[in-house]
Amino acid sequence: MSVNNALKKAMNSVYQMCDALDKNSMGIKCVCPGTSLATRDYVRIEMMKYAMYLSSADKEATLQETQFIKEYFERVVAPADMPGLIRKYQIGGPVYESTVPNGMRTFVRADNQIYQQTGRNDTLMCESLYGLYDRVGKEFLACDDRVGEEETAGMTRYLAMLRKYITEQIQSPGAMGGAARPGADKKATGANAARKSDEKEEKEQTLEELMAELDSLVGLTEVKKDVSSLVNLLQIRKIRQERNLTVMPMSLHLVFSGNPGTGKTTVARLLSKIYQRMGVLSKGHLVEVDRAGMVGGYVGQTAIKVQELLDRAMGGILFIDEAYSLTVNKGPTDFGQEAVDTLLKGMEDHRDDLIVIVAGYPDLMEEFLDSNPGLRSRFNKFIYFSDYVPEELVAIFKGTCSRSGYKCSEECSQYLLDYFTKCYEKRDRNFANGREARNFFEKAIVRQANRLSGRKDISDEELMTLTIEDVKEE
Repeated sequence: MSVNNALKKAMNSVYQMCDALDKNSMGIKCVCPGTSLATRDYVRIEMMKYAMYLSSADKEATLQETQFIKEYFERVVAPADMPGLIRKYQIGGPVYESTVPNGMRTFVRADNQIYQQTGRNDTLMCESLYGLYDRVGKEFLACDDRVGEEETAGMTRYLAMLRKYITEQIQSPGAMGGAARPGADKKATGANAARKSDEKEEKEQTLEELMAELDSLVGLTEVKKDVSSLVNLLQIRKIRQERNLTVMPMSLHLVFSGNPGTGKTTVARLLSKIYQRMGVLSKGHLVEVDRAGMVGGYVGQTAIKVQELLDRAMGGILFIDEAYSLTVNKGPTDFGQEAVDTLLKGMEDHRDDLIVIVAGYPDLMEEFLDSNPGLRSRFNKFIYFSDYVPEELVAIFKGTCSRSGYKCSEECSQYLLDYFTKCYEKRDRNFANGREARNFFEKAIVRQANRLSGRKDISDEELMTLTIEDVKEE
């Protein structure tokens, strides 16, 4: 094994930051709490423990994994000694996965102090350290032939914990998709905010920005974990390919199961861009379709329509909503099965640059996959989208307000929570989830317009504020 240059540079960069803190060259005194070690040595130990944590996921250390620790962290460990060290350092399990390392706390504190003293927020040390955890994890998982779902899932959980901590604690706006400092960019409201959103969309986003955008979506906790694990697995596969190591074949086609309005299309659109940035897809666009766009009215027409869709989706993702509707009616005049057969052939012919996502109600999607043996074998990865809980529906409502240049008065919040709690408790298959919140917002601005109509002395504050009168149902 030879030291990877990219990882070596990343480690040296972080260690230089540690040395600068220890020398107090930034005018900041940041000593890792609870230890007499220099920050650099402390971070190196933390990174070594992190590698051991990943090794413990499958309960067995390999010779390549211990060699990795020796080469990167200058610590000689025999495979037989690894379990004892893991117990000694209390590595693994929910406690380790939920504990922010002191090195990260030190870097976040330093970044915040730098901002307070200088106003600088262009280079965040905590993001560099986060990037090092990400890189070490991927290199460690790729160092032998035993990478599996347990190790990948463990890395995903740990990185998600670090990302959450940075988002909550850092004061600099824009870090890891975190919220801006209170009061920042107060003028970005109304048309100005919409313009900024459009400009951001036009600018090509990096993989990190896309993952941060995914992380910023309301709710969808398990969905985010599943997508992050999938991305990590693909990155590890890429590293293994570059090193001529064995790579097991895997299907990237997905089943999104869940009720309407739970964010399936939004996540699919983000995933198409993420795959493009990773080099999995050449274009990274999303083509949405349902049964009406695939099934024709006479023999031969369906195959033509499906082939046209496949051609449009090449290099991106074909998203088929309510896919179960293709197979519910198997009568002689229904051509849904012809659509499925043409789809399966197209997936096989273009498997290197086309991904298909089928979506719909959980129970009906199971019936859909059972309708054809070829479907079950190609769609073997499920991502489940749960219903939004009342607090998340309130967050979606307020997020829609903010993006549209509105805000809620304080008395609205409790009413909204009570209203969406009632909606949630009596929900059935027709419950619209996120669309329920957005539809309610549209009703609220109509009520506001009726309330303010005819007045001549309307202030900007009144135009931007939704009151209890605007949200309260008659």
